[in-house]
Amino acid sequence: MSPRGFVYYSFETLGWISIVLLVFLVFLLLRGPFRQYPLILTYCVTQLILTVSEDYLRIVNSLKLYTALYWTDEILLNLLLFLMVITFTYRAVGDSPLRAALGKMLGAVLVVVILVPILIFKGPAFRSTPWLNHTSQLLSFCAAILNLGLWSALISNRRRDPQLLSVSTGLGIAVTGAAISYGVRGYFSRSWIWVPDVFMSATFVVCMFIWCYAFRSKRVQTAAL
Repeated sequence: MSPRGFVYYSFETLGWISIVLLVFLVFLLLRGPFRQYPLILTYCVTQLILTVSEDYLRIVNSLKLYTALYWTDEILLNLLLFLMVITFTYRAVGDSPLRAALGKMLGAVLVVVILVPILIFKGPAFRSTPWLNHTSQLLSFCAAILNLGLWSALISNRRRDPQLLSVSTGLGIAVTGAAISYGVRGYFSRSWIWVPDVFMSATFVVCMFIWCYAFRSKRVQTAAL
């Protein structure tokens, strides 16, 4: 198989696997867990809609619209993942006396992360490829760092939620994979840029598998309540 064929096959395979897992995950969430995890349901539905839209634009060969939608997709989905980490971290501390202070700190982090790309990164906001790439990298990197704090809060909590711990594991893999992929893209030539992209797609699929496992049965959902 030629390198080009391998790339195409890898993307197609990972793409179809991710779609199947997203649909299955939506089904699992609609059985009840979506009340506790509305952001995950929002993320999955948004991902499915954007994926179908991108495939349609690619089929009709509308490159300009496809490129615009692709980067909108990346920013929006990375922002949702970042919001998940913040929400789950705040939830994980439970009734700790530090919860109010933590909430203010997480709110401040959110504001800073939203303002930094607009005020600091070069290029027209939401229209420049370097700006969009750096913004996605920032969101993923900050989410990966905050997710370490989420794991620490879950592990240190005596009444730790095993379901939330599994969810945070998948979330950590997804945002870390994205952060690494965006971070190393600049070191690959145009003919090898597919390497970090395939890596990011693979970590996303792993995240979906873990999330499906986390919501796999009513017994697990009941134990988490």
